[in-house]
Amino acid sequence: MNYQDYFSDSIKIHAIGFDHGYDEKIIRTLVYIHMKIKENASLKKYNTFNIDVKAKYLVELESKEECLDVLDKYKDEKILILGGGSNILFVNDWNGIVLRPVFKGINIIEETENSVLLEVAAGEEWDSFVRWCVKHDYAGVENMVLIPGSVGGAVSQNIAAYGQNITDTLTSITVIELSTKKEITLKPEECGYEYRRSNFKNIWKNKYLITSAIFELKKNNKEFELSYHERAGRYGSLKEELDAFAKEPYSIQDVMEAIIRQRNKRLPKVEDLGTCGSFFENPVVTVEKYNELAKKMEDLQSYPVENLSYNVNTKDQLEGHEYVKIPAGRLLDELGWKGKWDGNVGVFEKHALCVVTNKKASGKEVVDFIEKMKDDVKKNYGVELVTEVNIIK
Repeated sequence: MNYQDYFSDSIKIHAIGFDHGYDEKIIRTLVYIHMKIKENASLKKYNTFNIDVKAKYLVELESKEECLDVLDKYKDEKILILGGGSNILFVNDWNGIVLRPVFKGINIIEETENSVLLEVAAGEEWDSFVRWCVKHDYAGVENMVLIPGSVGGAVSQNIAAYGQNITDTLTSITVIELSTKKEITLKPEECGYEYRRSNFKNIWKNKYLITSAIFELKKNNKEFELSYHERAGRYGSLKEELDAFAKEPYSIQDVMEAIIRQRNKRLPKVEDLGTCGSFFENPVVTVEKYNELAKKMEDLQSYPVENLSYNVNTKDQLEGHEYVKIPAGRLLDELGWKGKWDGNVGVFEKHALCVVTNKKASGKEVVDFIEKMKDDVKKNYGVELVTEVNIIK
């Protein structure tokens, strides 16, 4: 048997003794692990914008051991950690190695009459995890159904939807520190979680690889977060949606179904269009700025801001002033961006925050398009939009 037939010329296998009587099954297992490292690999199917760029190396990691093995052999390569690819825009090829954790598993680690602790592997699909929780009547994440991406990505991105935040239930995160290859457990309060912010998105970017997270969810829950769209106003409340098909007392399955119906009314299907969903954060402005804008836009909503320790995205940050979030989608809607297209890139006809493509666009085309959107809002309202999507140039 010629074991060299199993390897590409550029992949070095460090197993010793291949020609000294090692069991063939063991050798084939080692070979399989290393053959998963793809060279000059297309990332088109690994990002929801379907941008066709390439990575020098790409590997899907199914275990912590594989991660450590790859880090040993590719320690000199630039690293990019890629989850579900639902919050990333590639502009250029990646001249390094892309690590895709695909660890799977949901384990109950502690359970009481009213709560349950779940350890969830980073490679689990977030939406599947939410539906699994609802199926088992575990409450706390049901409002975040249909958010694309992985559990690791959700933890990194600090996701939130319909009045629920991932930090409401997140109790700890297990990571591998890439520089030392040590496993570390982090508490949420260490991770810099703020509105659409986390240390994983900035100062820790590609420093840690998330392997799992622990969530504390409620059992026998009868109280649900239904107030978000009562505050938002423009799209109808969740209670109105619920009352169209369910009766009180609502079940957790009812609540999830109501949110699925609302999201399906407003968001594109990834089978049809390339998208990362909402491209911009809701801007944080002073109350004075909000009052100024509210005179121009009838029924302009505002939302409270908590833990505002980062720099807001306007030049209005004055000590002693109060701040509010305002809907970026409303600003863009007022300026006529909903349904507008320029070549291969456009804005979804039902949601002004949702930048979409016909799956033929380059990353540069998307960037050029969103810069026009930002310039328009800045010129007309004096508000700077901040991108929620991670742009890789």
